Order: sequence, then C-alpha cells, then structure tokens
Amino acid sequence: MWWKLVALMSAATVLIFCIIPVRTHAALFDPANLPPKLTIRTMVANMYFTPGTIVAIAAIIAVATALGIWIVRSA
Repeated sequence: MWWKLVALMSAATVLIFCIIPVRTHAALFDPANLPPKLTIRTMVANMYFTPGTIVAIAAIIAVATALGIWIVRSA
C-alpha cells in the first residue's frame, strides 16, 4: 500500500510542476556570460501562477486525495 501512495504523490508532484508556466530570460542571455546553474530554487523563483494554473493544481490535488483515500480504504 505504501508504494502506491508514494507513486501517487510522485505523479501528482510531477503533474503540478509540468503545468506551471516558467518565465524564461532568453532575451537576456549572453553567450559570453554563462548563466548560473539551474537549481530547484531558481526554477521555483521563475514560476508564475495564472488563474487557470491554480484551478488545475487544485483539481490534481483533489483527484490525488480521492485516490489516496480509496487506496487506504481498500487495504
């Protein structure tokens, strides 16, 4: 049962990070100056949320919660 919950949590996290738009700084890129390394912190700092993104995240969390409850009850 625990591995199903871990898989569900991982899938929900990946889906949430996939739907969030990320601002790019392509116009500011200078080939002579290499950009700093991409880290989770910089990636999260460049994310922005639209109303549709918030609704999609809420829907993903609601479905994952319902599946989690179903998994726990069936075990």
